[in-house]
Parts: sequence; structure tokens; C-alpha cells
Amino acid sequence: MKKLNYFNSIIFAKVITLFVCAMVVPSVGYACDFNDEDGLDVALVLSGGGAKASTQIGALQVLEEMEVPIHCIIGTSMGAVVGAFYSAGYSADEIGDIFTENNWGRLFAGIVQRNEKSYVEKNREADYLSGNIAGISEQGAQLLGGINSMQRLKGLYRHLLRDVPIDAHFDQLNIPFRAVATDLQSGEAKVFERGDLVESILASMAVPGIFAPRKINDRLYIDGGVSSTLPIRTAKAMGADIIIALDVSEEPPKPNANISVTQTFDQLVNVIIWQNLQQDLSFLQQGDVHWKPNTVGIKTASYERSAKGIEAGRQYALTQPHQVLQSIINRAAPRNARPLKTIKVDQKPASNKILIRNEGIIKENIIKSRGNIDNVDWLDVEKSKKFRNELMAFGGFEEVDIGKKSNGDIELNLKKDRLGRNLLQLGFNTSSDFKGDSDFSFLARITRKPLSEYGGDFSLSGEFGTNIALNASIYQPIGNDGRFFFQPELYARWDRESLTIGDERIGDFLVRKLGVQLGLGRELGTWGLVAVETEINRIKADDIVTTIENFTSSSSSRIGVGLVFESDTLNRTDWPTSGNLLSLKIARSFDLDATSINTDRYDASFISAFNIANNYGVLFHAQYGEIEHESNAVIVGVDFYQLGGFRQLGQFRNGSIPVTKFGYASIETFKRLSEDGKIFSIPAYVGVIGEVARIAPSDFFNIGQEKDNTITGTLYFGLDTAIGPFFIGASYGDQDFLEVFFKLGKTF
Repeated sequence: MKKLNYFNSIIFAKVITLFVCAMVVPSVGYACDFNDEDGLDVALVLSGGGAKASTQIGALQVLEEMEVPIHCIIGTSMGAVVGAFYSAGYSADEIGDIFTENNWGRLFAGIVQRNEKSYVEKNREADYLSGNIAGISEQGAQLLGGINSMQRLKGLYRHLLRDVPIDAHFDQLNIPFRAVATDLQSGEAKVFERGDLVESILASMAVPGIFAPRKINDRLYIDGGVSSTLPIRTAKAMGADIIIALDVSEEPPKPNANISVTQTFDQLVNVIIWQNLQQDLSFLQQGDVHWKPNTVGIKTASYERSAKGIEAGRQYALTQPHQVLQSIINRAAPRNARPLKTIKVDQKPASNKILIRNEGIIKENIIKSRGNIDNVDWLDVEKSKKFRNELMAFGGFEEVDIGKKSNGDIELNLKKDRLGRNLLQLGFNTSSDFKGDSDFSFLARITRKPLSEYGGDFSLSGEFGTNIALNASIYQPIGNDGRFFFQPELYARWDRESLTIGDERIGDFLVRKLGVQLGLGRELGTWGLVAVETEINRIKADDIVTTIENFTSSSSSRIGVGLVFESDTLNRTDWPTSGNLLSLKIARSFDLDATSINTDRYDASFISAFNIANNYGVLFHAQYGEIEHESNAVIVGVDFYQLGGFRQLGQFRNGSIPVTKFGYASIETFKRLSEDGKIFSIPAYVGVIGEVARIAPSDFFNIGQEKDNTITGTLYFGLDTAIGPFFIGASYGDQDFLEVFFKLGKTF
């Protein structure tokens, strides 16, 4: 009788609690509300907190080892991520491995990996323009909804949760689960209980300003911490009798008198979150557990300290009174009492139907052919990833996602860029040798992408500074799979060319070039291309100031044709640690003003990158160039190479060695100084380069025949900034020249 009265009182208390919760939280299913005659239902509530959630994992390890039964899990933000993994069947140790083995800095940056981009996009990276920062339309400029993309996070979560159908009810996971986000229109908490688990946890962790709001069923959602950072009310509404809350929130700091505008905004958000937390904490009752495991000061963005966070959370849990947990074990229903059945995707799809949800304008047959959709084994994770990468490389989509439904059907979701089709990029390059030679360039590009239902793009770009350039280019794939392409380009350039031989300044020249170019070729996947290029141009060079006696302006009209083969698998353009780059070009041009004069050009370049140890990289670079010109009437900046400068014989000034033939080799080793994996950081590097070159100076300058090998050594310090790599260093060589330099932007 006493036991019956006890459970009657529990049921009465539960009814009252559910009634109160119904007044303050959205309606949710009673996933924890089982028959209490076999014991009480326990809810694990996980707060938001970014990297601080690593301490929750350590505490969860202890709960797991003590066999504390968990009947439902509710999480917010990164707590929702931890909860989703645990509900889907991952152990606490396995979730710890997910936190410690992934580079969260790169995941949160959301940048598409270089080896997943089309070859044309790889080439454009060399200009070091920003990512797309705005969309241009008739309504004006549309700015980004967040500074980072969730594409890479989504790819990781989709891989880890691939056995959970995208149309699942979360009660059917190993443990019933709910993710809490914030409705951007109403400001209320949204409790996700069914649908796409990956999208639900992405919405729950969509921090305003960092990530754009997530759109689900025509509603926009942001981080759940804004409305319910520790969703105890949701757990009560689900029917939980006992709460185990792992809370990593922190009280807002006391503001100082000189608080800035941004600090004021941050403080306001933190205060709102803190007030919501206090409301949730008021629903805790006697017998509930409220742990705060972040005892070592893990910060929100400190994912690189996840291992320490896990251990700190574990040690915290081990020091808590275990009689409280033992009391919960004694009163709670056993886990196997839950009348639920775990679901997974059918291993053999019944219909093998592929549903394409395409928000863009690319034709469906192009999409299918591009990724060879009919021959993809969708149960093979790597092949599915390759297919997704092919479409990402093709461009025009903000996200490409592949999910599996509970009946085995495949759903391919192609989300158009929310900035639209007209995309703006900006950039800035500069360099100086601290001896009076410096240059700078402001860069801008507007790209319409995709250009048509067959893909491609049209871009207008400009460079303004020491040099001025305007360029209009079309890149249009052709064929069913879009591998073949044609690329017409119209350009105009006004370049200031400075020539210095040794320490002697020869002069400054203005080289004007107007031309049109057409490329016809084929992409070889994302790693290379072969192409035929034709070009017609008009070139004129005038001296601004020069020491050359009787110098006269020179001009030429030319038509040329060339063959190009390029292969590029480098993982990045500045400090690569894997991959190779091979470029082979041969071209012949004909002078239209003097039909008997031809110019032949041969260029070959090879770069190989290695990662030899933790944070150490090695680069090997070899290059050969030769220009055969049938006349001594050469044009400055066109008919000879201009070596000299960082990563091109650093002991000499930029462009100070005019040559018609050269061979060059270098080996570079560098070390990353800053810890990898940080979210908000500027990676720093130190490096050393050894260079050797054999050169044949241009006869135009009459400075002798072929030289012996020239050797140079360089030391530098570098920063990987948001607008391109920054270098400052010094070079010294066998010519007894010492060159100090800094550069921001393009180097190779």
C-alpha cells in the first residue's frame, strides 16, 4: 500500500509538472512517460556551451560506468550534438574520440576543401580573394547570414549518423531524443522530435553571426541557447520523473565602465541566456541532479582542449556523492523496460529510388551525369562523399547533402546559394623590400554563378593599385557531364614594370596590354585539365624613367596558340602539406607587324608537398622556363622572365633578373607555431628556404652569358590571415645581396 501511495504521489506531481510545463514550452511527445509501476523515468539534459560540452562527455562516461539508466535525452546547441550521438548508439568514449580526433577549427570554418573544388576555382584561389561576402541583386546588396558555412559540419554529422533515416521519429533512436533550437520569428524554443536528425542539431547549434539561420519547413532557426540553454522544462514536458542536468553555462561577467558596442551586445545576449537558465533551474526538484563539470575553464571555442575537458568532466563526476546516483538507480526503471525499437536504414533498399530536390537551375540530367549517379553505391560512404564533392566542385550550390529514408530511398538535396547568383568577392595584395620598391593592389570580382542551366559562370574582375587591370571571362561547361569547357576572356592591363639588375636600377616602364583569349579543354576530374589556348593581343611599352640610352617605345600586335596540361592536388596554396602540382605549357606567338618574327615559350613547374611530423611541412619546387625570340626588339615585361623575390631567388629584388632561360629548384621546410584546430586564431609559421638557379640573362641588357648556379637562403615568419598569407623575412645569397621583405598575398 505504501508503494502504491508513493507512486500515486509521483503521478500527481507529474500531472502538475506537465501542466505547468505546457504553459511555457511547446507541445512535445511524452517520450519519457512510461509506466511508472516498474520505476521512474530519467532524463539526461545537456546544456549548450560549445567546446565546454567536452566536459559533459567525461561526466557521461561515469554515468555509463555506473549503469545509470537514461530513458530520454534533451540537448541544446553542442549539448544536442553530444546527446544525438549518444541517443544514436555511440558510447561516451566514442563521442570523446569524435571530439578529440576531428579538427574543429576547419569544420567550423566551413570552407570547401581545395581538393573538392573545380580546377578553375583552384586557379582563381591564387588571387587570394575573399569568399563570397555579398550577393548583388536589383534590391541591392545581400550580406551573409553568418561568417561561416555549416557544409563541413553537416558532412561530418551525416557520416556519423548515416544509419539514422532523415524521416525518423527521434523516439525510435536507441534512447529517445529531443533537440532544442530557437524560432527566429517568435523567439520561442522549438523542440525537434522527428525529421532529419542532422538538420535538427545543426539548427540547435546555429550561433547567430557565426552561422546563418537554418531553414526547416519554411521556418528559420538559430541556436537553442538563446531560448533554453538547459532545457529542463522540455524534459519535464516529455514526462521525465528525474533530471540529470549537465550544465556548462557560466554567469555573465560584470561589465566594465569602458564597455564597447560589441561587448554590450554580447553582454545583453549572455544576460538573456542566463535569465532563461534560471527559469529552467526553477523546475528542478529534490532528487534531481545538477552538475557543473567545467572545472578547468574550457572556453566556448577551445575545441583543441577537448581531451582536457573530457578528463575534467570525468574527475568532477567521480568526486560527486555517488549515493545520489545510486538512489536514482534504485528508483528508476531499467533501460530494457522501454517499449521502443531502434530503427536503421534498410541495408538493401526496397526501391533504390533517388529523389532529387534541386533548388537551383542546373538541369537534372547534368546533375546525374556529373556524378555518374546511376552507378553510385549509396551504402558506400566514400563513394557517396565523392559524388557530393563532384557536385560541390561543379558550383552554384551552397550545400549538397545525401540522406537515406527509412524505406531505403536516397534523397539528394541541392540548396542554392542564399546570396543569389551574383556574388561579390574582395581582396588586397601588397609587398615591399624596404628599399623603396613596393606595390599594392585592391581586387574585386563579381561572378554570376551558375551562368545557365548547364552550369558555368561569368565574372567581371578588376585590380586597382600599382597595376590596373580589367577582365571579363566566361567559363561554360559543355557536354552531358560538363567535363569539356570553353572559356573566352577579354582583358586590359596597365602594368608598371620596374627593372633592377643587382643594385643598379635600370628603369620603370608602363606596359599596356589589350587582348582576347579563348580556351578549349577538358577537366580531368577535380585534379587537372588539358586545354588549347589561343590569344590575340596588342602590347605597348613606354619608359617612365630609365638609364637605357636611346630607349624608344616598343609595341607589337600578336596572335598565339598554346597547349596546356595541369595537375593540381595540393591541399592548399600557401603552406601545403600534401599533394603535387604539375604544370606544362608550350606556346608560339606570331608578330602581326613583322610576319617573319616568331616567339616560342616553354614552361614547366612542379611542386610537391609533404607532412613529415606534427606541424612540420616540406615543399619541393622545380621550375624551367625558356623564351626563344627571333628579334632583339623585345618588349619589357613580355619577352623575358623577371626572376627575383620571395620564393623566386629571395636575395634579389622583385623582378630584378631579366632572363630568357632558367632552371630553378628549391626546398622549403616550415613549422606551424600555433596549435591546429582552434576556431578563432591566426595560424603562424616559421620557415627556411634553400634555392638554386641557373640563368641565361636577356641579350637585350647585354650583361653576359650563362651564369653559374646562384644560391640563396631565406628565413621567414608567416601568418595565415583572412585576406591571404602574410610573410616577413630576409634572404641572403652568394651574390652578397641581402634582401628584407614583406608580402601579403600571392607568392608562387
